[in-house]
Amino acid sequence: MTDPLLLPDRDRDTRQRLIDAGLEIFGTYNLEGATTRQLAEHAGVNQAAIPYYFGGKEGLYFAVIEHLFSTNFAVIGPVVTALQGELASKKPTRDEALALLKKLLNTMLERILARKASSTWARIIMREQMQPTQAFSLIYEKGIRRVHEAVAMLLAIILEKKPTDRRVILRSHMVVGQILIFLAGRETIRRRLNLTGYTDEEVKEIKQALDDQLELLRSATEARK
Repeated sequence: MTDPLLLPDRDRDTRQRLIDAGLEIFGTYNLEGATTRQLAEHAGVNQAAIPYYFGGKEGLYFAVIEHLFSTNFAVIGPVVTALQGELASKKPTRDEALALLKKLLNTMLERILARKASSTWARIIMREQMQPTQAFSLIYEKGIRRVHEAVAMLLAIILEKKPTDRRVILRSHMVVGQILIFLAGRETIRRRLNLTGYTDEEVKEIKQALDDQLELLRSATEARK
């Protein structure tokens, strides 16, 4: 597989066209169902370009995953890093932790509900959750684990428990799931509310509903005291 940094402009363009094709084809047919012919035709290149630039179909799939995180996690990553730095420097109050959690989840929501996301990379990530390939380790370590741990740390403060508590980790998964359901269950909510899926105004409405849901975490904890 050729190092993309050593390629001339023309070759870098061909390589990127294959990655863009991979986003569409793998998102539709998954790794096993996609063929090199489909990928090459969608990119407008010869099939031989796939083994030349990526070593084969699997190599292209991994390159697509890497591309996803260099573009999409670049938006969420700095929020997670800043959050981890703040948690390391001091222990936030419950109100501060809730505000940080809202900020993180709203950033994720904005990115996930972007029109392009729901039709391309999100389908790849969601399929990897249900039918993981060798690429899932890359997805988990580069993105999912960091976000999951950050959510757990904030929930632990809000719920006054340890971040390693199994219930905290389970609830972290549920909280993240409240965002992902707007992808996995997109057609249901579109029909229930006649959404166009998703305009800026609709995303704003969903964000407000998420904030309301997160407020219940604090209310439930206070009610137990």
